[in-house]
Amino acid sequence: MFDIIFGAAHAIYIAGALVGSVILWPDQTYPLHKAPEEREMVEVAGFHPQWYKADSKCHYTGLIVPYVRDWPETVRHGQEEEVLPPDLEHTAGHAVILDRKTCPGKEDEKVFLVDAVERNFGALGGGTDFHFDDPDTIKPEYKPKWLPQVMQRIERIAEHDENAKDLLETITALEHDRSAMAQVAVAASSATAADAGMAAPASAPVSASEPVTPTAKTD
Repeated sequence: MFDIIFGAAHAIYIAGALVGSVILWPDQTYPLHKAPEEREMVEVAGFHPQWYKADSKCHYTGLIVPYVRDWPETVRHGQEEEVLPPDLEHTAGHAVILDRKTCPGKEDEKVFLVDAVERNFGALGGGTDFHFDDPDTIKPEYKPKWLPQVMQRIERIAEHDENAKDLLETITALEHDRSAMAQVAVAASSATAADAGMAAPASAPVSASEPVTPTAKTD
């Protein structure tokens, strides 16, 4: 998973095959699994666009998944910087992974959209807007640091949880389809470049076998 080359993914994004980013609101208030013993759990969640959007009648579903900070983090204290080591003991936040978009009169659409609640208190509130992004449209250096961990957690939970299993299967199938599309995009781009390189120049030099028109002498 996540093996699509960014350039190729960007090409199919421009072609309209990827969502990119979207602002959505939770259907209701959802609990956050804050305790360590709840970390290997997921919560089903639903999201919707605002009423004035073109797809306002559509609905998105996915999972809320806890994560820990398994990367070092630099914090500033005035002019000084402190590097905090990874903290695997405490839940740092909760990722929201959406995998399905449902619209009236249309077939369900597979999506891959992510955002997060970067805290471990309160709940995921119904009045909060979320700015979801498709990871395949994000350059590797800007992808959420928690994403690999969250997907690994979903894989583990999928062994005994049907909701996690369904999401994992949907995203795996979507990534497979995108990989195939990316390969086609790369092949088409290479073929276009090759054709351009083989094209004849606009003005070819005069052949050595062609007679040269003599120039009249002038005294």
